[in-house]
Formats: sequence, C-alpha cells, structure tokens
Amino acid sequence: MSVASQDDSAQQAPRKRTRRRWIFYALVALTPFALLYALLMAPVWIHDYQLTGLADRILRHPTPPGGTGVSSYEPQQMVSGDSGDCWVSVRFDLVTDRPAEEVLKHYEAAEFAKGDERYTDFSVNAWVHYGSDQAEYGYQTIIIEVDATYQGDSGWDFRCF
Repeated sequence: MSVASQDDSAQQAPRKRTRRRWIFYALVALTPFALLYALLMAPVWIHDYQLTGLADRILRHPTPPGGTGVSSYEPQQMVSGDSGDCWVSVRFDLVTDRPAEEVLKHYEAAEFAKGDERYTDFSVNAWVHYGSDQAEYGYQTIIIEVDATYQGDSGWDFRCF
C-alpha cells in the first residue's frame, strides 16, 4: 500500500516540473508580442487620456441657465484623422427647457481649451433629439457635439492616419 503511494508521488513531481517549464517557455515566447502591443498602443492610450481631460472640461462648463442638466449618460469620444492630422469629437446629451439656438450660443462662447494648446479650431453643433417634443414634455434633449483639431504630434496613433 505504501509502495503504490510513493510511485504516484514520484510520477506527479516530473509532471509538475514539465507543466511549469511549459508555462515559463510560453510566457517567454509571448513577452515580445506583449511589449510590441504596448508600444503600438501607447499613442492611442495617451490620446484617449488627453481627450478624456477635454471631455471633463466640457462637462464641467456651467450649463445654460434655466432647468438644464447634463444627462446621466457618459459622453461619447472619438479620435479620427487623415494623413497624420487628428480630429477629436466629444458628444453628450443635455436635458433642458431652453431652445436649441440658445444652448448652441452658450457653448460656442465657452473656452474649453483655455490653457491647453493641443486643441484648436473648435466647432460646436447642437440638435434636438428626435421625439423630444418640448411642447409636450416641457423639456427636450439636445445633443451637443464639440469638434476640435489636435495640434500636437500624432505620435503614430493609427486612428490619425
């Protein structure tokens, strides 16, 4: 009885060592690919971080007077481009009882990039969400979209090419 249990433990030890070696070799083989991935994605992560900062500044801007508030949905952010030029876009919903023209003028007068030279050529668009009838509900949902040009080095962000 004791002889059989010694044989089982003697066979399990080499199996464990073989499995550990296989895992070690797999990790060594995958490390260059993980580093290459991190190297290629670093510009994307940097632009996303900077765009999140811009979106936070836009959302911290005071809303127009009256019964106005930013909707509970997170803002949508997008980076696109052509030939190394980057364009960024931030879109969010605003629930308000104010007319769309007044809200548009309010956000066009805002200085979102104050102290940040990375973004220029801001344009603000606003439109009323379909089915959001102010006469029926007393408020409406307005979609605000802020577009800008990223002036910094694109840093090999593949979305800008």
